[in-house]
Formats: sequence, C-alpha cells, structure tokens
Amino acid sequence: PRGGGVLSFVLLIAQMIPGIIMAMGFYAIYLSTGVLNTVPGLIVADSTLAVPFAVLILTTFMSGIPEELLQAARVDGAGLVRVFWSVVLPISRNSIITVSLFAFLWAWSDFIFASTLDQGGAGQPITLGIYHYIGNNNQQWNAIMATAVVASIPAAVLLVIAQRYVAAGVTAGAVKH
Repeated sequence: PRGGGVLSFVLLIAQMIPGIIMAMGFYAIYLSTGVLNTVPGLIVADSTLAVPFAVLILTTFMSGIPEELLQAARVDGAGLVRVFWSVVLPISRNSIITVSLFAFLWAWSDFIFASTLDQGGAGQPITLGIYHYIGNNNQQWNAIMATAVVASIPAAVLLVIAQRYVAAGVTAGAVKH
C-alpha cells in the first residue's frame, strides 16, 4: 500500500530509540497528566515497544499470504471482514501467538519503564519488587533467588505451552514464496 515503506521505516526507527530516552519523555507527560504510578500508564509505555514489533512481524507474515487464497474466499461470497476472520486470522495464528508472547515477556520483565514511571504504586511489576528487595541491603540470597525463580514461572509456563506456535511463528514469514 501507499506509504507502507515509510510507515515500516518509522516503526523500525521507533524500535531503535533507547528505552531510557522514552521513559524520560513518558515521565514528563505522565507527571502532567496524572498517569504516573498507574497500571494503565505502564501498559501504554510497554505498548510502545510491543506494538511496533507486532506490526513489523505481522506485516511481514501477512504479506506472504497468497493473494489467490483471499480472492477465492471473496469469489465464494465472503466479505472483507469474513475473509479476515475466517482466512487471514487462522493462517496467522502462529505469528499472532508469537507476537503476543513477546509482548507479554517484555512487559513481564520490564524494569526501565517500571522503575521510572511507577515509584511505589500499587501495580509494581515483580522485577521492581525484586530490585527493591535487594536494594534494602538484604543479604538473604536464598530468599532473593527463590523470589526470582517464582517470578520466572509464568514466563516459563507460557513458553512451554506456546513452544510449537512460537517456533512456527518465528520462521513463518522468513521465506517469501
């Protein structure tokens, strides 16, 4: 589509901006709008990393879907929404699961946005909790390591469950037919 190359370039540039630079900008905006120390604020900040990545990956994958397949569904009487819902989404399942998993893992392991934008709020991520626990000059390394292991369980479980989808999703858009 027209302007697609420019949009891809802008999204790629957005991925190259260091997180701490973005966090400082978010801090100024969040302070003036009252969104500092809130869960929605962290979600928006983490989305600035996940959304460009998702758009780039899904665009690459979906450009590999054969046009004939979409045209066949249109000939059979399916509208645009039906083609997207019944043809494109099922084909894209692996890449959607992969992108969703990466977005979750980024948010789960987030430290820069959490430490900058949530200074003691109720919705602190576990990485920030571990950081504060260590920062209190706590020398109980067994408790710290146990907490780190517990913090990694949700990510590990999701990776095990979605392993075959991720493997297929990462390589699906790599080869153009």
